Amino acid sequence: MQRQSSYTKDGGKLFLVPTPIGNLEDITIRAKKVLTDADYIAAEDTRTSGILLEKIGVHNHMISFHKYNSKERAPELINLMQDGATIAEISDAGMPVISDPGYILVQECINNNIPVVPLPGPSAFATALIASGFDAQPFTYYGFLPRKAMEQKGYFEKMRDFRGTSIFYEAPHRLAKTLKTLAEVLPAERQIVAARELTKIHEEFIRGTVAEVSSYFAENVPRGEFVILISPNTEAPKQLSWPDLIKLVNDLVQKGESKKDAIKEVAKEHHVSKNELYDQYHQG
Repeated sequence: MQRQSSYTKDGGKLFLVPTPIGNLEDITIRAKKVLTDADYIAAEDTRTSGILLEKIGVHNHMISFHKYNSKERAPELINLMQDGATIAEISDAGMPVISDPGYILVQECINNNIPVVPLPGPSAFATALIASGFDAQPFTYYGFLPRKAMEQKGYFEKMRDFRGTSIFYEAPHRLAKTLKTLAEVLPAERQIVAARELTKIHEEFIRGTVAEVSSYFAENVPRGEFVILISPNTEAPKQLSWPDLIKLVNDLVQKGESKKDAIKEVAKEHHVSKNELYDQYHQG
């Protein structure tokens, strides 16, 4: 067990600082102060971050920290914080850790009892979610999916059945192909939203069925970074027969689960009474 006090005065700290996903006016007063006061700024891309820092008037020492050097650079940053330095970690845009290697540094800080202090701020998937028109509870965020269609289909099958909102990112040059694959898995009338260029001057939301949105981007060249949202599955769950349910229990038992746990798992997944399934199983 570990307890962290984020605002102890002594010792080094890691601040996770969100940066604007497009509109620079989304930088917070607190984020600017932390970036100004930090001893070092660990940046995913020092060139991209340098443009932002220059525009908000922050002139501080940056250290490159990205997925290609994270394992080698993390120990160096840990040593600096153990010597009392304060480090602010930023990604190219949005929340650190979400789509960059920040979690490696966070894990190392936790392992070395260095406080990790998160700041709230911009996130592309959360920004798109609240404007999508879909229920925000629950939702699943997948980040960037694999590029191969066969691998994507496994994720899309989960999204097809999920009774919450599903969210993933896609690059413009892959969007049309990805949506075509999505349309092969989801029912044609399932609602989706393609949100692009969030917080920027060309911000746009394309809402419609998966068939409509897929057809639209087959004819119109996608531009900008995209967040894709898929509406929850609201179809009534299909009720399996007792013999089918009993077969599922037996399959789990053959894999090594106890009969009690198998019955409980199948009953929960298929929304039937555990006691009724127990009776049916033992009668069979």
